[in-house]
Amino acid sequence: MENEVQIKLFFLIGTLAMVFLALGIILMSVIYKSRVDRLNRKKSESLLNASLNSEKRERQRIASDLHDGLSGDLSAVKNFIALLNNKEEDYSKKEILQEVSTVLTHALSNVQNISYNLMPPLLESYGLVPTLKSYFDRIKKSNNITIKQHYFSDVIEIPSSEAYEIYRIVQELTTNMIKHGNSQQISISITLDQNTLLFEITDDGISFDFNEKLQSSLGMGLKNISSRIKHIDAKLIQQPISIGNKFQIILNSDNYVKSSNNR
Repeated sequence: MENEVQIKLFFLIGTLAMVFLALGIILMSVIYKSRVDRLNRKKSESLLNASLNSEKRERQRIASDLHDGLSGDLSAVKNFIALLNNKEEDYSKKEILQEVSTVLTHALSNVQNISYNLMPPLLESYGLVPTLKSYFDRIKKSNNITIKQHYFSDVIEIPSSEAYEIYRIVQELTTNMIKHGNSQQISISITLDQNTLLFEITDDGISFDFNEKLQSSLGMGLKNISSRIKHIDAKLIQQPISIGNKFQIILNSDNYVKSSNNR
C-alpha cells in the first residue's frame, strides 16, 4: 500500500515536472518570438527610414540638377532663338523660329513643374502652409477643380522632415482624388487641439476604401502614403461620408508652435 502511494506520488511529481517543463518551453518560445518580432520591427523601421531619407535626398539632387542644369540650358537656347528671330528677315524662317521658341517655352515650364513637384523650394524656406497653398494654386491652374483651404495659422513650426512627409501624403491623396476619383472639389483644413495637429482632406469624387485598395493595389501611391504615415508616427483615418472621401491625418507632438498673428 505504501509502495503504491509512493509510486503515485512519483508519477504526480513527474507529471508536474513535465507540465512545468512544457510551460517553460512554451514561455521561452513566446519570449524568443517576441524578441525576434521586435528586432524585425526595428529592422523594418530602420529600413523604412533609410529608404524615405534616401528618396528625399535623391529628389533634392534631381530637382537641383533640373533647376540649375537643364532649366538653365533651355533658357539659354530660348534666348539664342529670340536673338536669331530678331535678326531674321525671312518670314517663313521667323515662323519656324517662333514655333521652336514656343516648344522651348513649354519644355521649360514642364521642367520647372517637375523640379517643383520633386522638391518644392518653399518647404525649407517658408514652411508647410505656404508650400501647400502654392501647390494647390498650381493644381487649380492645371485642372478644372475647386479647392477650399482652411489653416488655423500660416506658421506651423514642425520639423522639416515631418513637414516634408505630410506634404507628400497630401500630394499623393489629392493626385489620386483627381486622377482616379474624378473629383471636382477638394477641401483641406489644418486645425490644432492642444498638442495634436489634425489634417482633414475631403473630396466629392469616386469613393474607395483605402485599406482595401492598399492590399490589392499594384501601384506605389497608397503604399507610399502608408509608409510615410508610419515614418512620422501619425495616424490615417478614413471617415465614412455619403459622397466622396474624407481622410484625417492625426499628428501628435509637444513641439508645435502657432503664430498668434495668423490665427
